Amino acid sequence: MVGIILICLTILSFITYYLYLSYYISPIPVVESVSINNDNKLMINFKLDEKRYRNKIYYIVKNDNITPTINDKWILSKNNSILIDIDKNIYYVYLKNEDDKIIRVNNTENLGKITNININKEKVYIAINGTYNVSSSFDGIGKIQDEVHWYSENEDIAKVDENGKITGVKKGTTKVYAEIMNEKASVDVVVTNLITVRPKNYNSKKSYLPCGKYSKEENDLLDEILKDRINDAGYKTRAGAVEAARFLALEFPYKIRYFSENGRGSTNGVDGEGRYYHVGLYLHNSRYSGIKKKLAGPKTWGCSLYSRPSHGYRSNGLDCSGFVSWVLLNGGFDVGDIGAGLAPHKDLTDYGVRTKFNANIVKSGKVKVGDLLSSGGVQGGHIAIIVGEDDKYYYVAESLWTPPNVAVVIIPYSKKDLFKRYYYVMLMDSYYKEDGNLTKLWY
Repeated sequence: MVGIILICLTILSFITYYLYLSYYISPIPVVESVSINNDNKLMINFKLDEKRYRNKIYYIVKNDNITPTINDKWILSKNNSILIDIDKNIYYVYLKNEDDKIIRVNNTENLGKITNININKEKVYIAINGTYNVSSSFDGIGKIQDEVHWYSENEDIAKVDENGKITGVKKGTTKVYAEIMNEKASVDVVVTNLITVRPKNYNSKKSYLPCGKYSKEENDLLDEILKDRINDAGYKTRAGAVEAARFLALEFPYKIRYFSENGRGSTNGVDGEGRYYHVGLYLHNSRYSGIKKKLAGPKTWGCSLYSRPSHGYRSNGLDCSGFVSWVLLNGGFDVGDIGAGLAPHKDLTDYGVRTKFNANIVKSGKVKVGDLLSSGGVQGGHIAIIVGEDDKYYYVAESLWTPPNVAVVIIPYSKKDLFKRYYYVMLMDSYYKEDGNLTKLWY
C-alpha cells in the first residue's frame, strides 16, 4: 500500500512539475524576423508558447552592445512584435521575459536603409570633352554605408568618375546615377557641340558669328544653358551677372561683333540693332517677336544690318553699353536699355558707387569681379565689366570697336596701369547686394 502511495505521489509530482514547466515558467521568445518596414521603423516579430500563463515579453533598445540589467527601463511589447523608431544610429535590441531571462536579438545592429537620396542638379549641360561636377546628399536610418556608386547609363555619351565628375564624350543625352545601398537618384546629362570647353585664356582667334547659324531649337537650348549657368552662379547676384558675360565670351563658340547702335529703348525705342535688351541670345528670327520697334532691322546677331552711325552695313551685334546692359539683365538686374557715358540722364555709371579709378583704389582691395569700368565723358564713352582677377591682372569683358577684335572679348589688363584706360570704377556691392557663388576666375 505504501509503495502504491509513493508511486502515485511521484507521478503527481511529475505532473505538477510538467504543468509548472508548461504553463507557469515564462517562455523564451523565438525571433522570427528582423527588418526595416515600409514606414522606416525597425520591426521585430517573435513567437511564444501562447499556452504559458506568464507570457509577457519586454524589450529595451541600446546604442551599444553592453547587456542591460533587469533594473533598466524595459518596455512591454504587444502582439508578439516590436516597432522601433530609428535614425542613423546603430541599434542593439534585447528581450526579457517575466522570469528576467534576457536575450539579444541578432542582426539589429547591421540593419540600415537609405530613405532618400538627391543629386544637386536635375539636368546638366556639358560641352564635348567638358566636365561638370555634381554631388549627392542622402538620409538614412540604422547602419548605413555612405559610399556613393556613380555610373552612367551610356558611357559613349558621358562618363562619370567616383566623385561625381561628369565628362562629355559625344553629342547626345543620357543619365548619370548616384547609388547608395538600396536607393539611387539620377541627373539628366546633355552633351552638346553648341558650347565649347571654357579656355583658361580668352580665344581671340575664334570665328565671328555667321548669319543664320542656329535653328530655333538650338537657340532655345543655348538659352537654357545660359540660364542654367547663371542659376548655378546665383541669379540676381554679382556672380550671376559675371556668369552671363563669361558665357557669351568663353563658352559661346563665336565672337559677337561690335555694332554701332541704331538706337536703344531709352532713346528712340529701337531694339535689336547694336543692342538686344532681352533675356537670352539673339540667334534666330523667332526672337523677332520680342522686338517692338525697328529701324534697319530686324536682323539677328551675325547678320548684315545697316548702321546709321557707321554709314554702312555691318554684322549685327552689341555695342559696349548694349553688352553690359544685356549682361546685367540676364544676371537678374533690369537696369534699363541705357548708355555708358557720364550723361545728365541715367546711364550705367549711375549704378553702384562711382569711384575714381587709381592705384590707391586698386591697392585697397575694394575693386571686385563684377564691378563696372568707365572711360566715358559727358558726350559718351566706353563701359565694361570685370569678369576675372588674379594677382597681376583684371580680366575685362567688353565690346570693342577697334581691330583686331571688333567684338565682345575678354582682355587682361595689368593692375599697375588699367586706371590709365578706365577713369572710373563702379563699386557694385550696394547694387548687387549679394555675391552669390562668385569666383575670381572661371576655371
